[in-house]
Amino acid sequence: MRQVVELSLRCIHLIAAILWFGGVFFYSFIAIPLGQRKLHASALLDIHNRFQGAMRLTINILLLTGGIVIFIVAWNNNMQVESEYMIYSAAKLAAFGIMTLCWGLYSSLYRKHLEAAEPDSSITVPTHVNVLGYLTLLSGSVVFALSLLLRN
Repeated sequence: MRQVVELSLRCIHLIAAILWFGGVFFYSFIAIPLGQRKLHASALLDIHNRFQGAMRLTINILLLTGGIVIFIVAWNNNMQVESEYMIYSAAKLAAFGIMTLCWGLYSSLYRKHLEAAEPDSSITVPTHVNVLGYLTLLSGSVVFALSLLLRN
């Protein structure tokens, strides 16, 4: 039964990570560039608000299941975890924090830009806002790389 719970939590964690990273990638490279050409600011704001709720949910799922998985690994090893595993876990958590910070800044600046625009006008997002989206994806890639190191 313990293995079923552990595998279920790891699957939920992996699915949430894929949804979050894929969602940010889709939002940054497909939805926003296409939306800026075709949609007005009010429609983009509606899309952003819907997407933001889903991203908050997946971030919380990732934090919760990630902490539980670290505890399960320690429990399986009689609460004695190798220092290398803890260093990679701490680095992964730091990269996740940077990723979440970049996403939060990107999302809030983009939303502020949309709210300041006229509702029926087309907009262009400033470069510094897009850079935060790309930094989110870069730090997300670091999180995935550290996850692969933890698996070995």
